[in-house]
Amino acid sequence: MRVTGRHRAVRPTPRMVWWTAGLLLALTLVAVVVTVRQDPVADVPDPPVSTGIFLSVVPVAGDLPGGRRQTLETAMADVEAAADQGAAGIQVTADLRWLCTTPQCDTAPLEPVVARAGELGLAVNLHVNSTPVWMDERGRWFGPEGADALRWADLFAQLVARFGTDVAGYEVWNEPNYEPFWQQGPDPAAYADLLKAVWEAVEAVEPDAQIIGGVLSNNDLGYMSRLTAALVERGGNAENRFFYDQLGVHPYAGDESRGFDPGRSAGSADVQTATGTKDMTFRGIERLRAQVAEDEGIWRDVVVGEFGYSTTPGTFYFVPEPRRAEYLTEALRLAASWEWLRGFTVYTTLDDPDDGFSIAGTESEVALREAMTGRRD
Repeated sequence: MRVTGRHRAVRPTPRMVWWTAGLLLALTLVAVVVTVRQDPVADVPDPPVSTGIFLSVVPVAGDLPGGRRQTLETAMADVEAAADQGAAGIQVTADLRWLCTTPQCDTAPLEPVVARAGELGLAVNLHVNSTPVWMDERGRWFGPEGADALRWADLFAQLVARFGTDVAGYEVWNEPNYEPFWQQGPDPAAYADLLKAVWEAVEAVEPDAQIIGGVLSNNDLGYMSRLTAALVERGGNAENRFFYDQLGVHPYAGDESRGFDPGRSAGSADVQTATGTKDMTFRGIERLRAQVAEDEGIWRDVVVGEFGYSTTPGTFYFVPEPRRAEYLTEALRLAASWEWLRGFTVYTTLDDPDDGFSIAGTESEVALREAMTGRRD
C-alpha cells in the first residue's frame, strides 16, 4: 500500500529494428543516438519540481477559517480540485476531540472524503490527533498517558477498522516534542507508550495499515534518540519495526524571526532543547533519517506532514513573498530527489488571511501548482 506519488521516467534503449532499411540509414540513426548521449544537458533535464505532494482537505462539518464549516459539497470540490491540480494525495485531520465525543467514534465526516479520493486515485493520509474532553478535561493537546493511552489507541483503531488500507498512512498525534501540542511537557517515554499502544491496537484490526510515528516539530535529533531508546525498553525491535512504519516530520527551517533557505546545509543551525539537539534546517531531515537508521537498523520512508514559511514579520520562519515562493520551489526540488519521501504537505493551502503561513492567492500558491503540474505531466 505504499504510495509514492512520484513517476520516474524510463528511457528505453534504442534498438535497430529496421530490417528493411539500408545500412546507411542504420549508421545514421546510431550516430544520432551517440551524439545525443554525449550531451548531458540535452539528455538529463532538471527533475520536475514535484514529489508526492499532498493537499489539506477539511472533513465534512470540520472548521474552516473565518468561522465557516465544511459542507459535503465544498469537501467534494476540494478533493476534486486536488486531483485536477495533479496532487498525489490529500491530508485529512482526524480530530478525535469531535469525532469521538463518546468512546464510540463517528467516522461519517471522513467517509465521503476518503471515498471520493479513492475514486480519483488520490492517496489519503489521516492526521490523527487531539484528546476528547471525556478523556481529559484539561484540553485537546494534553497527550494521553497511562490508561488514557490505551483508550486513545482504541479510538485510533476504530478509524483503522473503518478505512483499513484505503488510507495510505495514519499519523500518530501532532508534534509530541513541542510543548503546545504535548502540554504537560514533551516526554519521549510517554509518546513511546502511546505509539506502542496504537501499534498493538491496529495490529488487531488491520496489520497492513501504515503507522506514521514521530510526527516531529523540526528535525529533532535529541527527542528522536530518546524516543528510540524508550521504544527499545518497551520491546521495540526490527521485527516489530519499533512500533511504527514510516517516520513523520515537520522540517520547518528557520528561527523565531526568519526562515532559512531550504538548501542550507544540515547541521548549520543546531539548537539545544531539554531533550538534546534540534536541527533547524530543512536538509536536516536527511540527518534525522540517518540517525534513525543507525539507532534502529531501519532506513525509514519519511512523510513530511507540514512544511512552509510565514509572511508575517517577527514570527517563526518569516520569509516575504516572492522569496517564499522561491524557497518553496527549492524545497520541493530537493524533496523530488529523495526516493524515500512518501508525501509532502505544504502548510497551509487553506485560505486564511489571519494565518501568515497561508499561501492562498500568493506567488507561493503559483509555485505549488506549477510543481503539481510537473508531476501530472
